[in-house]
Amino acid sequence: MRWAAPVLCSLGALYAVDLSAQEALRPFAPPQNDYVLACAGCHGLDGASHSKVVPRLKGRAGYYLADPEGRAYLSRLPNVAFSTLSDAQLAAVLNYVVFDLGEGSAPAGAKPFVMAEVGKWRRQPLTEVTLSQYRQRVVETLIDEYHAPAELRTYGDGQYGNN
Repeated sequence: MRWAAPVLCSLGALYAVDLSAQEALRPFAPPQNDYVLACAGCHGLDGASHSKVVPRLKGRAGYYLADPEGRAYLSRLPNVAFSTLSDAQLAAVLNYVVFDLGEGSAPAGAKPFVMAEVGKWRRQPLTEVTLSQYRQRVVETLIDEYHAPAELRTYGDGQYGNN
C-alpha cells in the first residue's frame, strides 16, 4: 500500500489516507457531504460519537421519528436550527441522519423530512429551555410510549481517545 501524508481532520485526529483505495472511493452524495461539513466534527463521520456529551446518531437517530415532538426536536436543536444550510439541504441531511446513520431505527412507515416542515421547526429553536432536560423528556417518552431502547438515554460511547 502507498500511504499519503497524514491528514488532519476537524477533531484534530490524525489519519493516513490509503492512496491505493482511491479507485474505490466515490464522492459523497450532497446530504452526506453537508453532514460531514456541518455535523461530523462532533457526531463522527458515521454518527458514532465518542463523547460523553454528544449524542450518538448511529443506530439511534430514527427513533425520534416515532413521536411528533421527537421529530420536531431534531429540527429545533440550536446547531441544526441555526445551520447555514437551506431548509431543503437541512431536510436532506436530517433524512440522511435518521434513515442512513439511524440504521433501521426509524419506525416502519416513517416519512422523510420535507423542506417546509424543517423550515417551520427551525424558526422555533430550542433556546428557551435547558436542552439536556428537554432531550431527557423526549427520550423518556420515546422509551415509555414507543418502546425505543433504553440506550437512547446515553450519549456517545465514552471511548474517545481509547479506540
